[in-house]
Amino acid sequence: MARLTSREEEVLLLVGQSMSCKQIAGSLAISEFTVRKHRASILRKMRLGTTAQLTAFAKTSFAKTSFANASHPGETSHHADQRERHDRSF
Repeated sequence: MARLTSREEEVLLLVGQSMSCKQIAGSLAISEFTVRKHRASILRKMRLGTTAQLTAFAKTSFAKTSFANASHPGETSHHADQRERHDRSF
C-alpha cells in the first residue's frame, strides 16, 4: 500500500471525526474540491471502495495511533514514525 502524505493524514483524521468535505475544507483553509481529491487519493491508496469504508478506516486508524501518541501530545504520525525508528535503533 502507498504511504499517505501529511495532508492526506490530516484529511483522514478529520474524516474520522465525521467532518464533511465542507467542514474539512474550512478547517484546513483549502477548497472542497481539494478535500475531495485528497479523499479520492486516500481511497485509492488504502484500496477502499466507499465513503463508509473510508470513515471506518479513519476511525480505527486514528484510534490506534492516538493511544500510541498519548504520551506525546500534538505529535503527528510522521513524528511518531521517526520517534519509533529512533527508539528501535537503541
